[in-house]
Amino acid sequence: MQLQLKSHTAETLVPNRFIDRCIGAPDKYIQAYLLALKCSASDRQVDFAMLCSRLFMTTEEVLQAFEYWQKQGVARVVNGRSICIEFGDFSAPESRTQEELYTERTFNQTLQSLFGSRQLSPHDYLKIYDYTDTFGLSKKVVLALVEYCIFLKGPRVSIAYLDSVAKTWAEQQINTEEKAREFVETQKMEASGVMSVLKQLSLTGRKPTKDEYALFKKWTQEWGFTVESILTACAKTTAAREPSFKYLDKILERLREKGLMSSRSIAEAHIKGEQESAVLKDIMHLLGEPSLKPSFEHESLYQKWTAVYGFDKPMLILAAKHVGARGKNPFAQLDSLLTDWYNNRILTLTQAKANIAHIKALDECITAVFDTAGISKTPTEAHRKTYERWNVTWGIAHDAILLAAEISMLADKPYSYLNSILSSWHQKGVRSLAEAQREMKQHSEEYAAARESFERPVENYDHLAVNLFEDEGA
Repeated sequence: MQLQLKSHTAETLVPNRFIDRCIGAPDKYIQAYLLALKCSASDRQVDFAMLCSRLFMTTEEVLQAFEYWQKQGVARVVNGRSICIEFGDFSAPESRTQEELYTERTFNQTLQSLFGSRQLSPHDYLKIYDYTDTFGLSKKVVLALVEYCIFLKGPRVSIAYLDSVAKTWAEQQINTEEKAREFVETQKMEASGVMSVLKQLSLTGRKPTKDEYALFKKWTQEWGFTVESILTACAKTTAAREPSFKYLDKILERLREKGLMSSRSIAEAHIKGEQESAVLKDIMHLLGEPSLKPSFEHESLYQKWTAVYGFDKPMLILAAKHVGARGKNPFAQLDSLLTDWYNNRILTLTQAKANIAHIKALDECITAVFDTAGISKTPTEAHRKTYERWNVTWGIAHDAILLAAEISMLADKPYSYLNSILSSWHQKGVRSLAEAQREMKQHSEEYAAARESFERPVENYDHLAVNLFEDEGA
């Protein structure tokens, strides 16, 4: 950093006013003044770091030294593109006397508190007083103006910058405390980036509400999102009918939970999300969903299928085609199928196709059984497991099962009756159609014999008849 030095004396001499003021001054401050005064004789720029090195002082200590001499009226610090220290006699007030400065003691103390460790000189105070005298701004407006400039530039803000802002405020009629606070708040909002978020959400033509601004501060100050990352996340709000800060809040909360905080990671996640959304829309179309806008539940299921189960797009599309638009909730059926595949380690496309072919063959067998028994049902996973118990576990042939279905046709509950017949055959070791037919014949014969044994015998009782008209004594 370059330090510019200017001398307003005719020669490189130590001013008498400095000699009067240096009594009791810190030694380091005196050394800083004299060395800088010597360098200013050539009216050139010097390296600030070199000056600090020669004095064995930090930059802050050197500036504090010249702020001290500024108060003594023998130097002046001017902040611009580079720091400029001017030497001369700056003790004469420009528009007010020292007594008048004393009457503004409360105002001065408030001003000084805004600048923190930076000590204002009498010259600084007098320049700021001009804002009330020349521009007609009240003291409260001036304090708001100074606070605003320090917010923008820091406590080292130049008095010249304050002058230009004061002139602008006077021209724009920002001359009341209410107008000043409103202007400052708007400028702070614009500086913070909240206005950019409003624009990104197409909420233009107004300022953010208190609740919206509170959410924005939570995102940036508490959660640690940058304005850039928030603007990137706004792209996710396109799915909403009416984008809002509350909707964006939910999106940012989910991104934060996933550790996606940077603009780049959010953008990459958005691209991935768009790809996932496209796959979900294809699946929803195959399942006959009336709306092709994936919900949070759809996205959660998709994450389970891909992140947990490890299924890719071809597997999901194959499963969706198999399920089709069946039943009241085909999405639940799809989830059930994919969960079944995962639990049974059906993880490749070849395995899935073989499983679908097996299911198709099972359904054809079950449908034939249902048609024979007069059962109006669509095969479900429970039916498939039951049929496999009959056919595979118990070993009963399909044509034997059809025979049992034919017998069950006239029962009140044909499906339950069918299961009872097959359970009985399983206990008796009946497996083939021939065995089933013999079992049915034997059962019929046993039933006929049992029925005959219970029938009442018919005999001739004529010999017991009495002739009521025969004469008993004849």
